[in-house]
Amino acid sequence: MKKAHKAIIYIILCVIIYVIGGYYGQMVINGYCGLKDRMYNDFEAFGVELENFNDELSNILVLKEHRFNKEKVFINKNIVWNFHLSNCDARSIGKVRYHGDYECDWMYYDVNDVIQNILYDGKITPSEEKYLKNLYDYTDHLIKEYRIIVKDVRSKWDYENKKKLKKRIVDIYNDYSKNAQDLLESKQYSFLKIYKGDFKDLDVEKAKGYCKEVFSKIVPDQTLKYQEEDDMIQEEYIFKTYEEGNSYKDTFAVKKDKPDVDYYVTYNKKTNKIVIIATGWRVSTTKKYTQDELDQIAKNIMMKFNKEPYCCKKKGKYDEKGNLVYMKYSYMEKNNDVYDAMKAINIELKADGRLSEFEIIYPRERKFILPTITKEEILGKINQEATIKDCIIRRNNKGEAEYVVYLIYKDTLYEAVFNGEYGNLMSYVRDKKNDYLK
Repeated sequence: MKKAHKAIIYIILCVIIYVIGGYYGQMVINGYCGLKDRMYNDFEAFGVELENFNDELSNILVLKEHRFNKEKVFINKNIVWNFHLSNCDARSIGKVRYHGDYECDWMYYDVNDVIQNILYDGKITPSEEKYLKNLYDYTDHLIKEYRIIVKDVRSKWDYENKKKLKKRIVDIYNDYSKNAQDLLESKQYSFLKIYKGDFKDLDVEKAKGYCKEVFSKIVPDQTLKYQEEDDMIQEEYIFKTYEEGNSYKDTFAVKKDKPDVDYYVTYNKKTNKIVIIATGWRVSTTKKYTQDELDQIAKNIMMKFNKEPYCCKKKGKYDEKGNLVYMKYSYMEKNNDVYDAMKAINIELKADGRLSEFEIIYPRERKFILPTITKEEILGKINQEATIKDCIIRRNNKGEAEYVVYLIYKDTLYEAVFNGEYGNLMSYVRDKKNDYLK
């Protein structure tokens, strides 16, 4: 009898283990299959996006489409990012582990900014054309390999072959990305990883003079040190008030021979923008200013550079207790109803009154040519179903005149920007709040 009871208990335990093991085993299998489905979809989307990207490059190279549009997207960064995540998954679960970094993922993730830098001035230099052509050729290699892998899966809805591809998608990723990396490290294509654009040859002493002139008005009695860069295509000159290589403890230690604040200053060769950033404070303070007091501090800084009438928009950051953390100010000169983005100043102040960031375009004196197209011609391009809130003339940070139209369509405020010479649409974006018009 006891043996029978033991047998029954044993059978029951086996059934329980079988049921539970089967249930959770199926969950693991389903999860792994789901992972492979997602990885395959990311791979396919990346290949299609590379095809679209090369179409954009051919448009620039063949049709000489050099007009700058800051809103233009040449490659979808979300698709590139998803491919990168799946790449990481494949690298971690694959049989052959690759411990290097797949740099082509990051190259494509940053490529929109590089192409915008190239098109910014409306012309393409020989070195920029070389970059675009080699980028096209490199991408074409990846597209061809992608097509060899997927064959006619997409065009002929070949589900059977798609299943086979999903089963070996991990190996596909590892092989594909390893080949892409090897090609990117070749002599012909290695420069694609670091290229940022062909920047004008501005003398470093001249740039340092501009930075020193601006910096001294904000932070007197500190010396800027030029940081030499080995990369000849570096788009910025970099200056610092501190020595590189100090330990964290030494950097933030209070010493008599060191100033209370360290600053990092950049001069952009393309835009002439100077950015001053406070990188660390050695002396803490409990002083807190009201918003009105911070407004006056920011205004006093701005007035050192802008003497003409100006407009300002500001935004504050508060903590969970409602205490002010910092204020951001954006000033733009307004003269004869013309807004001048070349004379814009951005300031960020901490609640204790200390400057954390400052931006300005310098030098600032540059002849301004008014639009050749009329305001009426611009407004004639707007559908009458939209409500026009305002239409202003603005000089952008390239020195070009443009019309900015604020309009409401279906209870949503939009900003439409038109070129002041040709009247073509440059950008159209939702504008949640525009304080310049107040």
